[in-house]
Amino acid sequence: MEMSKEVQALNDDIRRERKRPSERTALFILAIISWVKDIFASSAAVIPRGQVFQHQGNYLSAGKEIRYSRILLVEDNPSIAREFIEAIKTYYVFGSVKILVAYAYDAAVTFFDNEDIDLVIMDADLDDIDGDGAGLTSKFLGVRQETIILANSSSRISNMKLTGFGACGSVDKSSKKLKDWLLLNDPTGATG
Repeated sequence: MEMSKEVQALNDDIRRERKRPSERTALFILAIISWVKDIFASSAAVIPRGQVFQHQGNYLSAGKEIRYSRILLVEDNPSIAREFIEAIKTYYVFGSVKILVAYAYDAAVTFFDNEDIDLVIMDADLDDIDGDGAGLTSKFLGVRQETIILANSSSRISNMKLTGFGACGSVDKSSKKLKDWLLLNDPTGATG
């Protein structure tokens, strides 16, 4: 059985077409690959809403305990949060401290609801659509009045606003002021 030259030429054209994808198919495949890349690239750059750090210092003398063993740091700027985490870790030479860092309003509420927080270092200018530092301060003190809250803003007006809502002092985004405040209010962490 022999094929006519016209049929054979038609079959060759079809085979050639199947071997090379059309330009439209190639663009479609590239669009899908680009879409998949965008999904994975955007998720890698997301800042976590909260983190937990456990710091274990030297053992305390018998009968001594640190006053603030669970500290909630509410700060929307990760670099400032890192500075404060390091300040807390270097201050507490003795004892064990759990540092909960909330970068957003909802993470702060979740940490506060699930942990027995002793000290809150609150960013007054929390940039979140759910609420700000003043809202969190009044919410936290409404649940547990014994909670100590420190205002942590570079703006005096914002710190005064938090103090008006129940914060007992301010550290003005200064890790040195935080260490001085801890030395005055929880000396066991530094002296054992």
